[in-house]
Amino acid sequence: MRKLISIWSILPKGQQLFLVLLATFIVIPFVALLFLQVYNAYTLTQLGSDIALKQNEWRYRAARLNANVVPESLKSPASQFAYQLLEAHADMVAERRLVITVQQPLGERRQKSGKVVSEEELLDIAAGRIQEIGDGECRLLLETLASRCAVMSATGRAVVGNAYEYQIQLAFAEKNPLGTVDPRASYEFLVTKSSPGRTATMSRVYFEKAAARRKRIYQDVADTCAAIRKKSGNCSVTTLSVASRLDRGTPMARLSAAAAYASLVPVSDITASTR
Repeated sequence: MRKLISIWSILPKGQQLFLVLLATFIVIPFVALLFLQVYNAYTLTQLGSDIALKQNEWRYRAARLNANVVPESLKSPASQFAYQLLEAHADMVAERRLVITVQQPLGERRQKSGKVVSEEELLDIAAGRIQEIGDGECRLLLETLASRCAVMSATGRAVVGNAYEYQIQLAFAEKNPLGTVDPRASYEFLVTKSSPGRTATMSRVYFEKAAARRKRIYQDVADTCAAIRKKSGNCSVTTLSVASRLDRGTPMARLSAAAAYASLVPVSDITASTR
């Protein structure tokens, strides 16, 4: 360093000025540009590595769930969630639930006895039945689809058309066992969706008979899963929703339903079916 200083000190002022300008306008920008290029290359390498890691992250999650299941069939978060419900088939977990909406007429203000009640009283009577409606739906499930059932939430509200709407969520465990799964075999995870209870949802029905229609829907869900179990060896209901809504201004209800079934299908069966 001292040698460089001594050399610098004996240089003429013009050469010193030239070297300063050279360093200021050429050497320093060149070094800075070279550093930026190296830094950008490093950043792009890290970014590419992060992107590759994120792109393959689902593979690691799929392998952790079950290494014997084709990873692509567990790629989406929805599939991974459904698989976890299949694994917990024998347990009553909060994530496996029936979501049900039931609408009923609020009632007439003039009673058969001749007594006139206020709308507020009718709303209080309807609200007082919220838990009863939830418990009644659990009984329907226990008679058809479920071995255990619990009311997770139950709310109610007045709706247009002099009606009251109950919104119930029930956690349940299925009555029928999952079926057979060979820990040594390779599987494809499949989720099948359907609109169960076609005969129960094709026409409207008097609201007091809607509960019997919902029971038929639950039985249809159990029968559908049994058919899948017979074919694939296993089946688990992962989601179920049912709605019983009034035609506005009438005591007639229309029903709709949706269900999803998860199953592990041997890869050999899928291969054979595509040949």
